[in-house]
Amino acid sequence: MNELIAWYAPASDPAGREASRTGLEEGLRSLGMTTARSEDPESLRFVLSSGEPVLLVAELDDPGEWAGWEEVSAARRQGMRLPVIVITGPSEARGEAAVTVFEAGGNECMERPVHTGEFACRVMNLLKLTGRRRDTGTLLKAGGLVLDPRRRQVSRDGAEVRMTPKEFDLLQYLVMNQGEVCPRDEILRQVWGYHFHADTNVVDVYIRHLRTKVDKGRRTKLIHTVRGTGYVLRVPESGTSG
Repeated sequence: MNELIAWYAPASDPAGREASRTGLEEGLRSLGMTTARSEDPESLRFVLSSGEPVLLVAELDDPGEWAGWEEVSAARRQGMRLPVIVITGPSEARGEAAVTVFEAGGNECMERPVHTGEFACRVMNLLKLTGRRRDTGTLLKAGGLVLDPRRRQVSRDGAEVRMTPKEFDLLQYLVMNQGEVCPRDEILRQVWGYHFHADTNVVDVYIRHLRTKVDKGRRTKLIHTVRGTGYVLRVPESGTSG
């Protein structure tokens, strides 16, 4: 059974945010998770009491004034371990929104625009830290490519593909972020932990390694270069690989 993520987005949210929200939810589905939407505190209360979610994502423009914190507190008083990630708008006073979120009871705060891969990584880290991630080794899939994060094993079209630890980390990041362009600097930050501009071609070198192991000799290529930017793992619309 897939893990359930409660997702709060107020009914008054601008319509333009739906596309971004859908993309983030698709990233969660690739991790074996489903989402249950709510748009007011009453519907949130129903989701929390009936669905047993492992995490709550709340889109809040004014996190300090959100009435839903009362529902979160009530669920926690009843014994529910409920980590909360808040997505809020960019603020001129960077950091103040995060302070408000943490003081109210949140565990993570991200400002729009939210990067799909970073969001997925933060969700996974938070679930592991709070003990809400089931140790079932949910498989990640992209066409005929299958990754087993728990065993750190890879296969394509049923054939095992051997990976070094860092190759696996990079491939996992691309799969979790499939369909979205991953800039080199972002890959360095997420996979190698470089939080500064690094004059290195390590990403390009490892991408070549992955292409040799994952795409070489196959009609359908999964890993593509976005000239001047970075890379993207893209699955054909048919969802199959040749």
